[in-house]
Amino acid sequence: MDAVTIDMTLLAAVRAALPGSMPVDMATGGSAVHGKGAYALVIALREPVGFALGGIVHQLSAGQYIYAGSAHGPGGIDARLRRHFRREKSLHWHVDRLTSLAASIHAFALEGGSECEIITRLSGLPGARHPIPGFGSSDCRTCVSHLLRATGERMTSHICEPADGDHV
Repeated sequence: MDAVTIDMTLLAAVRAALPGSMPVDMATGGSAVHGKGAYALVIALREPVGFALGGIVHQLSAGQYIYAGSAHGPGGIDARLRRHFRREKSLHWHVDRLTSLAASIHAFALEGGSECEIITRLSGLPGARHPIPGFGSSDCRTCVSHLLRATGERMTSHICEPADGDHV
């Protein structure tokens, strides 16, 4: 698999693991989800990316990553995804380093969703692992991180469906 493109099997697995999510493609630039909630970014890196986190220098290798974030500010999910899809931006969050250098980005928006629930569901997929503890989760006390690496293992959707009334 080419590290420049995102594996369609990965996109299908993410979508199946997040029922009720709305897919958003970088090429279209925005989403129809204007409310507050959470989202998952599926990011393809062509080259390794280095950055500091907690005073330690880390390097992510080329490949596919999934980041879960929240959007509770003005403009909600749509505004946050538009920011992530822009290459030129001030680097405010650690994920900005990834999105500004990404070969491609896809997103799944969940109005009213929780980034912690997203990462919990996606970390259950075969081949998903947390590459850097604490990445994107400095304000979270329950998650290892809000970033997953999609390893070479085939990612499929062997995940429990939510109970009636539950949403992510």
